[in-house]
Amino acid sequence: MRSPTGLNRQLVIWMAAVTGLALAVMIVGITLFYALVIYFDPKLLMGDTPLPPEGMSWADLWPGPLEWAAFFVLWLLGMAGAIAAAVRFSRRLIRPLEAVGTAARHIARGDLSARATPDGAMFDETRQLVDDFNGMASQLRQSEAEMRAWNVAIAHELRTPLTILRGRLQGVVDGVFAPDAASIRGLIAQVESLTRIVDDLKVFTLAQSGRLELRLEAVDLAEEAAKVVSIVGPELKDAGIELVSDLGSVQVRADGARVRQALLAILENARRYAAPGVLRVETRATLENGILRVCDSGPGLPPGAESRAFEPFWRADESRSRAGGGSGLGLAIVQAIAQAHGGTALARAARPNGAIFEVHLPRAVAKQERSGGQLMGRPVPIERLENNSV
Repeated sequence: MRSPTGLNRQLVIWMAAVTGLALAVMIVGITLFYALVIYFDPKLLMGDTPLPPEGMSWADLWPGPLEWAAFFVLWLLGMAGAIAAAVRFSRRLIRPLEAVGTAARHIARGDLSARATPDGAMFDETRQLVDDFNGMASQLRQSEAEMRAWNVAIAHELRTPLTILRGRLQGVVDGVFAPDAASIRGLIAQVESLTRIVDDLKVFTLAQSGRLELRLEAVDLAEEAAKVVSIVGPELKDAGIELVSDLGSVQVRADGARVRQALLAILENARRYAAPGVLRVETRATLENGILRVCDSGPGLPPGAESRAFEPFWRADESRSRAGGGSGLGLAIVQAIAQAHGGTALARAARPNGAIFEVHLPRAVAKQERSGGQLMGRPVPIERLENNSV
């Protein structure tokens, strides 16, 4: 790559050369023009008299010393003006490029805090280049920070089951623990915990990169929810949760397995953090979306936590959450699955207490007709969508 100094020099040289050539062409052109128009009788141009006339040679028409001196002064003035304009232009052009190049070299050496900060005025295009570069550098630094946080969080999540496995297996080898059925079941539980973390990481990563495979078809949201409720109902009851279902038939275009996975993650989250209490699972519909809603009567979300509830590895109560287990990716998986379907996941506080989690998925039929303020398929007042809580 040519250095900024080299670009500056080349710009000045070429500007001076172009200016000098333009002045030379102008001088020759003016000389020839006035030689033909002024020194000759206009009749000569009509072809009545041969050129040049008697007693006059072409050398007499060429500029004399005084004229050449005037031309030379004009040439010097033109060159000086061209060089001054080139220097001013090059400063406004080269300085931003030099600042971007310097910052890029710092970033290449690992200093992600480097930014391009050129001095002086800039053209709109170079200013946009500097802004875009700084924005890219900021995004790169943020991505690097997020990657480090991910590595720390993943290591933290994997450390607990791995530590337990290592301790138990070492105890079996040392004869401290007997390899009975109970200890084997405990080891299997830790392996399942590791498997769940790995699977959640895979799903979340695929969804973030837009590569999560979905088998989209028309499914009944109520039927998929009922399957999950029937499976986890006994486990929730043992945890002290009273499960209430209010499932209205809603046709959505979705991957049924992923919908069940999302609902299972929400219910698992409620089992850990909202027990004991009442848990309500509902399916509702708007003109465009089917809504899968889970309302609990637990402690709810801290103020302002609604926007962070679906962040990976985020927990409202760090100490309590670590004790309760989980990968820290449950709700993040819910949002990833919803977004992969073209929908969204929401969280908000319930009244008087508790939390509401919703998954909005596009309906199988985009247009739904209304009849008397009701939706086709199952009468559901629209106002209930926002006012329903535990």
